[in-house]
Amino acid sequence: MLVVRNFVVVVLNLIGELWISPFRKNAFYDQYTRNMSKVGYIVIVTLSSAAVIAAVLWLYNRIYGIQS
Repeated sequence: MLVVRNFVVVVLNLIGELWISPFRKNAFYDQYTRNMSKVGYIVIVTLSSAAVIAAVLWLYNRIYGIQS
């Protein structure tokens, strides 16, 4: 559960960065590593969120799922 919790924290930080980033000055970011479009970043955040949801649902089903 510690790994899942840490992964959730990372995804939430990515989502927060995506939400706050339009309001920051360009000098805040490193010019050599900055991506000119946010499409890739949005894809990574979306896929990471989907992975977190899938992992939590899988663990919930394994722990509390219907036992045959």
